[in-house]
Formats: sequence, structure tokens, C-alpha cells
Amino acid sequence: MSENFSARETLAIYGECATTITFVRNGSFTEEKTFPTMQDAIDYLKAIDPTPRGIVLHIRAHGRDIPFDRDNVAKLMREL
Repeated sequence: MSENFSARETLAIYGECATTITFVRNGSFTEEKTFPTMQDAIDYLKAIDPTPRGIVLHIRAHGRDIPFDRDNVAKLMREL
């Protein structure tokens, strides 16, 4: 995780962007869900129990997907 990563700043910049969660359950089953906003995606992840091992958040902004790895996703979940 980047030491400079800020969950609040990320939400301020990308909060209204469509966000897709890709996660792996049970080692091989991959699932993908898309949400209208980043906050909706984070709220969904917070509600999952247990949290899947493999998580990547893809935020759709400026015509491209911006991936966030598990460490940054964990920080988003803690701070938002």
C-alpha cells in the first residue's frame, strides 16, 4: 500500500464514479459486481462476511479503469 494513499482524497476524486469489484471466493470462483458509485461498492464490501481473500476495485474514470489492490481496498473500508 502506498504510504501516500488517502481514502478520503480518493473518495473526493472518484466517489461518484462507477465501480466494479472483482473478488475470488474459495480459491477459484471469481465474481464481479458493478455499482453506480465507489461508496456503494465499499458499503457492499463492508457487508460481506467473511471478506473474500482476493479483491480488486476497478473505478471507471476518464475513460479507463483505475485498479485498487487489496491493501488499498482495506484502507478504504477502514476509513470510509
